[in-house]
Amino acid sequence: MQNATNFLIQAILSLALYIVLLRFWMQWVRADFRNELGQFVITLTNPVVIPLRKLLPSIRTIDSATLALALIVALIKLLVFFALTSYSTQPAMLLLMSIGLVLKYCIHLFFASIIIGIIASWINPHSYHPVLAVANSIGQPLLDPARRLIPPIAGLDFSPVIVLLLLQFTLHLIRAYLLPLPL
Repeated sequence: MQNATNFLIQAILSLALYIVLLRFWMQWVRADFRNELGQFVITLTNPVVIPLRKLLPSIRTIDSATLALALIVALIKLLVFFALTSYSTQPAMLLLMSIGLVLKYCIHLFFASIIIGIIASWINPHSYHPVLAVANSIGQPLLDPARRLIPPIAGLDFSPVIVLLLLQFTLHLIRAYLLPLPL
């Protein structure tokens, strides 16, 4: 029963972290919040982000309140993990591990955004869908430098392969140095 409870709590906290990070990246890349996905994210996160903004104002283009909320959710996720398992850590490491967890989830979002864009370009390349619009908004800033480095060859764009490999490599570094836990 404890494993099922742990799974459920971790899944809910993971989903919350993904939603908060989605808001952060949508704001960072200036994605359109007027679509259904943007409204969903705003509706779920505003009750916590708006009060936090009074304490943590934005710094240039960085939404400090949303980023702080992501770190808080990651910290709660780690504390629950340590409370429900036999793992332990030093309190000073919790902040570093929280940063590692946020970075890991950011990479997952980038990875998913690029994969969604790839699949959509195969199925119906010129269609509009709110999820596809957000995925392209988040994925394009990563793909554009790779496209300048390796232009399309015979109509095939290899930039997603390069970016996905770099994201996987970065994820391995995060797991090795910042987050050596089965989270």
